[in-house]
Amino acid sequence: MKIALKTAQYILYSILEIFFPSKCIGCQNKGEILCINCLAKIDKAEKGDTAILAPFAYHDPLMKKIIWNLKYYHHKNLGLKLGKILYDELLEDISEMRIYTQGSPVFVIPVPISKLRRKERGYNQAERISQGFCNQGDKNTFRIKTDIIFKNIETTPQARIKNRSRRLKNIKDSFIIKNINEIKGQNIIVIDDVTTTGGTINEIISLLKKNGAKNVYGYAIAH
Repeated sequence: MKIALKTAQYILYSILEIFFPSKCIGCQNKGEILCINCLAKIDKAEKGDTAILAPFAYHDPLMKKIIWNLKYYHHKNLGLKLGKILYDELLEDISEMRIYTQGSPVFVIPVPISKLRRKERGYNQAERISQGFCNQGDKNTFRIKTDIIFKNIETTPQARIKNRSRRLKNIKDSFIIKNINEIKGQNIIVIDDVTTTGGTINEIISLLKKNGAKNVYGYAIAH
């Protein structure tokens, strides 16, 4: 059923692209929602000590525009494109991870948003990125899981909080876990759009590990 739905969505998206081709977020040229030339101009993120991998720098003006279009201007198909880009950018790390997972499927958990925020936006941007990510590679490499981690507290958006300690406090204990038996011994990737302090993803990583996940990795588009 899910495969048939994905196929139908892909066909519909392809038809729309033929008759109403996307314009690049950066240069406005038709044909792609983010062209390869504009993508190449975005600043890369500096590698830090954090265990969360993010290929792009959020301070780059075009990257900020991309994330804002995805989150606040209903360009949800941009999420699918970003998922593919995330996979391509982190392919070396993914390949190393696959050696350790010995070919077993890797669960992909998008950072959840609250019911209220999802109702306002109409979709979860991290889920769209995760869908684009999971469409890459071999068919059985990834399994997207949206029934494990849930946002149970309506918190202040992290982007509105500038102080690091307040950000960490704001997100603490705001997630709950369900279907615990599914994650025991599993290798998991947690995906979000942007990470700054790493508080959100690390909160989820900690929750998953406490409940029996084997290895948990954090991925984001930018930081």
